[in-house]
Amino acid sequence: MDTQFLHTFITIVDQGSMAAAARVLNITPAAVAQQIRTLEREIGATLIARVGRTVSVTEEGSRILQRSRDLLR
Repeated sequence: MDTQFLHTFITIVDQGSMAAAARVLNITPAAVAQQIRTLEREIGATLIARVGRTVSVTEEGSRILQRSRDLLR
């Protein structure tokens, strides 16, 4: 698992949208979406629910969010 993908996940949650996360990370929104799809596939669970232009953390995403933050510290 690429820790950069975890960083992207955390940034999406903190920013509230993939587009905002892309701006913060200085990558394209398509790259952000691809990283999240890959991470979700590796973990085997949906981490964020896409709702229009915003996102919300799923129950599975909430479970790994704090552990991801701790790991990246």
